[in-house]
Amino acid sequence: MKPKKMLKITLVTLLVLGVLGLFVRPYRVSDISMNYALMDGDLVWMENLSAGFHVPSFWGIYIDRHLWSREEGIHRGEILAFHHPLDRRLYLKRVVALPGDRIFEKNKNFYLQLGADSNRTRAFAEKHHLPLVQNALGYWLVNPYMHYYPVVHDPTVVGPRELLDYPVTTIPPHRYFFMGDFRDNSTDSRFFGPVPYCYIYSKLFFVWQRGRSLHELASISHFDDRHPLVIRKKY
Repeated sequence: MKPKKMLKITLVTLLVLGVLGLFVRPYRVSDISMNYALMDGDLVWMENLSAGFHVPSFWGIYIDRHLWSREEGIHRGEILAFHHPLDRRLYLKRVVALPGDRIFEKNKNFYLQLGADSNRTRAFAEKHHLPLVQNALGYWLVNPYMHYYPVVHDPTVVGPRELLDYPVTTIPPHRYFFMGDFRDNSTDSRFFGPVPYCYIYSKLFFVWQRGRSLHELASISHFDDRHPLVIRKKY
């Protein structure tokens, strides 16, 4: 192949990869806060479009701004990449409450009121057969994400306070409440509050799980539903 043709192919390839990198990017999972939907070492692919087009990051340089906003592209239960509001690290967590939702946590149980609307919450629970409780503020969904995702608690963890209880809070406009699936091993919105939309970079759309040996999986006690320290409820 002629050098000029080779150079042309190389430049076109680099251009295509560069453009693709604006919209799709891989990340390697490096902690346990999203066990067991995501585990340490998994490769995840994130897309920067359906929840708005965020200013792409390069070489650790991040600009908290969307070139095109689309907040309606974010839905409860999705996993998104966002910047920690304080230490600026990139986090992968599950969004558990949208702007306008009302939440609280009591004794590690998570309560959600859709749009701070008691009647809407009750209708949703009845339609989808989800657990429901009532208090002075109306009806609440109880641990709704445990019905669909591998949310895990470790009863040996008894603090700090943020992991046990969280006050009744209405999520402000343009902010989102995130939690890790491994609830007692996750630094999330319970510590730093609802995340501004401008900090949300991308949404997960594909997980490439690394190979795991039988010995490695058997050594993780939280995989064993019979283990005395595991609470993995399915409603």
